Amino acid sequence: MNIASLLENAKQNYSTKVAYKYHEDSITFESVYEMAYRTASKIIEYSEENKPIVVIANKNLYIPSIYLGIALANCYYIPLSTEMPISKLQSIVEFTETRLIICDNESKDIVDTLNFKGNIFSIDDFCNHEINYQKVNERKNRIVDTNPLYVIFTSGSTGLPKGVVTSHSSVVDYVTTFADTFNIIEDEIFGNQAPLDYIAGIRDIYIPLIKGCKCVFLQKNLFSTPKLLIEKLNEEKITTICWVSSALSICCQLNVFKEIKPKYLKKVFFTGSVLDVKYLNEWVNILPNALFVNHYGPTEITASCTYFKVDNNYEYKNNIPIGKAFKNRNVFILTEDNKIAKMNEKGQICVTGNCLSLGYYKNREKTKECFVQNPINNEYLQLMYKTGDIGYLGEDGNLHFCGRLDNQIKHMGHRVELGDIESCANSCVGINETCCIYDSKRSVIIMFYSGNTNAGEISKYLRQSMPSFMKPRKFIKIENLPKLYNGKLDRQSLIKQAGIEI
Repeated sequence: MNIASLLENAKQNYSTKVAYKYHEDSITFESVYEMAYRTASKIIEYSEENKPIVVIANKNLYIPSIYLGIALANCYYIPLSTEMPISKLQSIVEFTETRLIICDNESKDIVDTLNFKGNIFSIDDFCNHEINYQKVNERKNRIVDTNPLYVIFTSGSTGLPKGVVTSHSSVVDYVTTFADTFNIIEDEIFGNQAPLDYIAGIRDIYIPLIKGCKCVFLQKNLFSTPKLLIEKLNEEKITTICWVSSALSICCQLNVFKEIKPKYLKKVFFTGSVLDVKYLNEWVNILPNALFVNHYGPTEITASCTYFKVDNNYEYKNNIPIGKAFKNRNVFILTEDNKIAKMNEKGQICVTGNCLSLGYYKNREKTKECFVQNPINNEYLQLMYKTGDIGYLGEDGNLHFCGRLDNQIKHMGHRVELGDIESCANSCVGINETCCIYDSKRSVIIMFYSGNTNAGEISKYLRQSMPSFMKPRKFIKIENLPKLYNGKLDRQSLIKQAGIEI
């Protein structure tokens, strides 16, 4: 199975149904199919097989067709955000050595600044291009499911981001498993939040091809005005959302549910970062009959590898578990000496299975560092991805996430996870968000926070909730914690903003 197979399935079974909608425009599965073939037909004229095609565009109704067309041409796409700094865009384009860039009209000016010497096409250039079914089918029939489908560059704040290469096989396995696990049906309507160049976007793009459901692309500005966001969910009768946790949090932080509530939501999936339990409990309170699911997984293992179905009758006090592994994945905890961790013993979260990516683009050294032989298997080759995340297996059989290894510090003789401090502080009344930074030169834990409380109240709360050596010495209040374009906290920006030398 490859992505082309999913497209054929959609064409045969859901031809006249709406696949995607953006603003007031929509496109049927048949039109998606035709646009993908037009795209492939043009690409074949300019690109050899198994070559990278860069896509620089904003959220657009035709983006799924462009991605599918690139796949049909037996090439792979590299989606880049227009929100990246120009210098970073240029360095990535040069690094990929692509000879073809596809952009939308809004992004054309940005692309023109990159000094790119290859071919540049607008999405409009593909809309009326003549389809050459023979050549496209020849290319399509040569697709191997282990071929790369895309390369997603992580949105790091410094240096050249890592490009994660993911195969057709991994994506098909993931979206199929997701749809089956949560009983996604044809009548469901997805409300897309994630940028389509971000890993979380693959659910919204490819699950409709399997099940014939519709996906509504939501405008980015709606997520800064939650009242309009909920109105849009109700207007489109959206039943299913797969959002980063920060998108759910802001609805609670701005008290939107006092004015309006979602009418049609039945399934709420959240991922990307830890969702504070007070916000989860608020969502469950207004949607007591909905399914809430916490997802965990880095880009390197194709979107998510574990899930936890929330018990709506239980009010969570601490962090929400990340749950159990999806089918066809093995997720476990390894200690520093490469042994399986005991119950409740912390270690590094590791993953094996078909979900693993093909490694990092043109970076064999980093690939060998992170994708290694499973040390508990001496019988045969079995690659394992070391996530760099800390976790443990609880007595309830669920995995729990504790933070990043690179956010684990040695402070006053103690090993401290900054994520534990953040999690505790987030439950303090009046706190919206927190982020802890360690100034290693001065041995000071610094907490940035947003909300309507003060440092004294937070300090008092933390004194009662954690050992004294874990309590931050300095508190910095800012209106909103900065985010990367994918919704995660931008820690590097906070460091620069405060003038801290780490």
